[in-house]
Amino acid sequence: MASADAAIPVKEYYVGQDLLDLVQAFENNKTLVSTMASQMHLQALRHLDIVGFPTTLALPFSKLREAPKEPVAQISNLKITNASQSQEYHTVMDYHNAYLNGVTTPTEVAQKLLAAIEDSHKHEWMQPVVDDDVLAQAAASTERYKAGKPLSPFDGVFTAFKEDQAIKGRVSNGGTTYINKDKPATEDGTAIARLRAAGAIIVGHTRMQQIGWDVWTCNPHSGTPRNPYKLSASSGGSSGGSAAVVAGGLMPLTLGGDGGGSVRIPAGFCGAYGLKPTCGRVSGFGGMGFGASVGVIGPIGASADDMTLALSVIAGADPKDEKTSFQPAMDFSDYNKTDSLEGVTIGVVNGWFDECVDKEMIPHLKKVQQHLEKLGATIVNIDLKDVMLYRAAHAITISSEMNSFIRRFREHHNDNLSVNRIFMALVNECTPTDYIKSQVLRTQAMKQMEEVFSKVDLLYTPTTAILALDFPEGAYEHGMLWGERTGNCTQFLALANFTGIPGVAVPVGFHEEKPVSAHFLASWYNEPLLCRMAKVCELMPDIERRRAPNSYHANFLPNKA
Repeated sequence: MASADAAIPVKEYYVGQDLLDLVQAFENNKTLVSTMASQMHLQALRHLDIVGFPTTLALPFSKLREAPKEPVAQISNLKITNASQSQEYHTVMDYHNAYLNGVTTPTEVAQKLLAAIEDSHKHEWMQPVVDDDVLAQAAASTERYKAGKPLSPFDGVFTAFKEDQAIKGRVSNGGTTYINKDKPATEDGTAIARLRAAGAIIVGHTRMQQIGWDVWTCNPHSGTPRNPYKLSASSGGSSGGSAAVVAGGLMPLTLGGDGGGSVRIPAGFCGAYGLKPTCGRVSGFGGMGFGASVGVIGPIGASADDMTLALSVIAGADPKDEKTSFQPAMDFSDYNKTDSLEGVTIGVVNGWFDECVDKEMIPHLKKVQQHLEKLGATIVNIDLKDVMLYRAAHAITISSEMNSFIRRFREHHNDNLSVNRIFMALVNECTPTDYIKSQVLRTQAMKQMEEVFSKVDLLYTPTTAILALDFPEGAYEHGMLWGERTGNCTQFLALANFTGIPGVAVPVGFHEEKPVSAHFLASWYNEPLLCRMAKVCELMPDIERRRAPNSYHANFLPNKA
């Protein structure tokens, strides 16, 4: 093991004993940590003259001025006239129609699902579930269908949630071994409660990166969900288990959380649809709030419809989360307009496609762009100023907020993964001035986004700069640290979290066995346009659709073997 005075060899990534040596060195050598921190983006703003008003609520004053006088209890006008016809995965509407037509019942599906979940534990997608509770919920749903009174299309549809979200009667541990230990939640989080009220069957928790602090969901303590498309690859993170459950065919819908891409990265790696809503569009009540000013709850779906239906249920004002009181109602009246994009202007950021490390992604992304143009969209190239500063400011913001959260549990310091202990040591070198300067930059970034979206309706980008990462040998035992590749996953996504705008990841094909994903950004509260774009891409011809080889999809409903 390296001593406190030993030089730490520079490696592309750290796993196994190298990772253990690194954490010991960082925790015992203040000079080493200070030197390393000074070379990183966590101190990138320190010597810059950044002056202005700091913002922590990522909603611009223009949206606050337009806020309704009374909070909007979301009543969706979503009507789907051309339901997703996936041959790869069962959708919410597939289950709903099967129940309506008497093909099967929620109870019959529950019995099959529980057996599949038990078998899937070898892939570490989900935490153990309470079978009796799932069967009781399914029995109640079955009776509602027998009486001809289902609550909604979600009635009898099975759902699961990232393990930082409160499910009544279950322990939400945030990917740790100690948070809420032996303390089940006394009520559902708001998003979960709304799905439950719609008849959804609440199955349990999916596995995640410890407190969401990295993008791989490589978590020896809680479980490392293997990618259903390639078991040796990451499912992304930090909501990796949520995306793996969808790609693995267990359920058509899950919820994750996104503070720097943590819904969209897993959706991209697992070939699913993942939405990061506007700041305050979905209540955060019941979540742990690791990155309080950047994090939001968002849906991951097997289809564009699944994702959109979920958003229409979970969005809306909630007195338990005051950020939600500023939102307008969502208007889905254009959701089904997928054969024309006349009047839609899409900005492509100069140079961002070229930032892709895995260049094999670029032809897929350009193919989508050409299709959007054929549908009548106007494509314009745009420049974004100070992007590197915004990326650094986001990193300082989310890391500082996560560090503040995790240090509430000082007695469990050694129970944290090595990678988190390394992050903690580095972030301790940040100062209040670093954080304040980051929030001043947030104000500037939000103003730039207002200017951009006065000229374009959408921004079109890659989701990540890499395909799903293959875990290096030795990663499963103690976790992994691969800073450069972490940055490759967040570089196009963090802007949405930092400024509060919504973004969506959409599957657009494959390179060899790994999914390729495209990404759209829109102005605050314009989730309906993002959902429409997801549907447009889903209906695009000549896009390869493929079921994951490690999928339980065929187990639950007939006629989709």
